[in-house]
Amino acid sequence: TGLIDVQREKADTIAERFEIERVGRDLDDLDRLGELDAVLVCTPTDTHEDVVIACLERGLHVLCERPLTTDSTSARRMVEAAQRAERQLMVALNQRYRLDVRAIRQFVSSGELGEVFFVRSLWLNQRHRRPTRGWRRDPVRSGGGVLMDLGVQAIDLALWTLGFPTVARITARFHGGEEVEESAVALLGLETGGTVSIEVTWELMEDRDRNSLYVLGTRGSAGTAPFRVLEELETGLLDVTPPLDLSAGSLYTAAYRREWAEFLRRARGETPLRVEEDQVELLRVVEACYRSAREGREVELGTSPAD
Repeated sequence: TGLIDVQREKADTIAERFEIERVGRDLDDLDRLGELDAVLVCTPTDTHEDVVIACLERGLHVLCERPLTTDSTSARRMVEAAQRAERQLMVALNQRYRLDVRAIRQFVSSGELGEVFFVRSLWLNQRHRRPTRGWRRDPVRSGGGVLMDLGVQAIDLALWTLGFPTVARITARFHGGEEVEESAVALLGLETGGTVSIEVTWELMEDRDRNSLYVLGTRGSAGTAPFRVLEELETGLLDVTPPLDLSAGSLYTAAYRREWAEFLRRARGETPLRVEEDQVELLRVVEACYRSAREGREVELGTSPAD
């Protein structure tokens, strides 16, 4: 229906490509774009709160690119705004919609893998793909470096797969970069006793990116690279991997399509109102990672101020 971008030339180019009739430069133009139902927010992270709340207050459903915002306090204000407006607020965490990940989550939630005691989530991008300039290199605008860019989704994927358990303590270390970190490793100690390992980088020197999730349980294990699920029986290990089409195009493109389909169902009122409050806790975890790396020690997460 409409497109808003402060870079008018970019907006005009995109509008022409996708035959979008109405183009604006800022939020003041939002009301002139015609009758709207929902918006996609894909502006720099530090602008998300103002844009998202402005849209919610206009009665619009919102799909916001990840991360939701730069800190947990801001995230809570956004969640509360969505609850007041009774509008959907969804974060574009497309990795949640991968078929292999969703299958693993089902095995975890059903208890078939037993008690999960270790999860490893990594996202390693080739060096030539790293952002070398722009707002992602500005810690104020982005909230941080690779941990905010790739780590947010890697952490979310691990915790979401486990049903978002409480994180009790965190140890994190960063490497590289002058303004923002270029590589990060974090260990999350769960209240249940399990451990989550997070590894992310913009500095991978290999022929392709590496993106994977591994889950170890007391009665089985599962992983995405390659996709495999094993369960322990009295007679030994049994391969119970579901037969899924996981070709690269199908895996990633289909995940984005499922993400959009979910948002459209929400915007059309086909599913109950859902505001992703877990993103507040996710950003509290991210903040604790930065604090641990900065202070060089393990950090106890504690409870949220609003709890």
